[in-house]
Amino acid sequence: MKTIKRAALALSLAAMAGPALAAPRPWLKPAPGRHAYRYAVTETVNGGFQQGYRTDFDFVVGRDGAIDALVMAAEESRDGKTWTRVAVPADCLTKLNPPKGGLATARMWPLPPDVAKTMDSRFLDACAPPGIFFPITDILNVAVIPTSGRFGVEKLKKAGDTAAYPAFTAHFDRAGETLTETAHGGEVKLVSLDRRTAVIDWSPAPADLDLTEHPSPGQTVNLSGTEHWAFRLEFDARTGALLRARTTYDDLDLKVKLDGVPADKAPRVAIKRSVTIEPR
Repeated sequence: MKTIKRAALALSLAAMAGPALAAPRPWLKPAPGRHAYRYAVTETVNGGFQQGYRTDFDFVVGRDGAIDALVMAAEESRDGKTWTRVAVPADCLTKLNPPKGGLATARMWPLPPDVAKTMDSRFLDACAPPGIFFPITDILNVAVIPTSGRFGVEKLKKAGDTAAYPAFTAHFDRAGETLTETAHGGEVKLVSLDRRTAVIDWSPAPADLDLTEHPSPGQTVNLSGTEHWAFRLEFDARTGALLRARTTYDDLDLKVKLDGVPADKAPRVAIKRSVTIEPR
């Protein structure tokens, strides 16, 4: 069975977003500039390694506050040891608006609510392979948490402050998966703040997840269950630039839906994801 590569609710994150709020503190509003990072994710299914992605990307912040992610390179692995470049056919590459020497460009902020809600071709062309599309969804989360007024980060003024935010739903149907996920609200917390660094925890409440995978033509796998995850984000307190990010936990507890098999007898699938974003 193909592993879960959750489009991380990114979701509707941006869909809930609305316009960015005025930012009296620099770390809430990234200064114009370009910064280079490496994204990495590993996923284990029932204790065994299943999938890994590595993505080199740049965040570009414009003078108008717009944020773009420029995908410069992408790799994938099935064993965590051997990595291969993500192949992008030439006719697809032109549709992904690649930067010079890169693979794709995706707008992170601002996004029209209908685009953020569906993650359709207006966000990134449907030809984008999973090794580009799925990492971008985690990267999108990291970009919109501090810039979106709906998450309440602007309320955090001193270490220990928290703010709650409302429920949100993500849905997409692409890259061989159909996903609907509903997070029942959550919390942001200012873990620490000094002259150099602001550290924020973003912790959605456990989410309900329904997933349909199409691992091969004519084959369908339906799963449902929950996902519980959180990110820790570090920003430059002077410029708002991302320093690094990582999941503090990301656990999926799913059951495979089988005709004629009661839910309490259905096979269970336990998935653990680990995401890091570091400067490169």
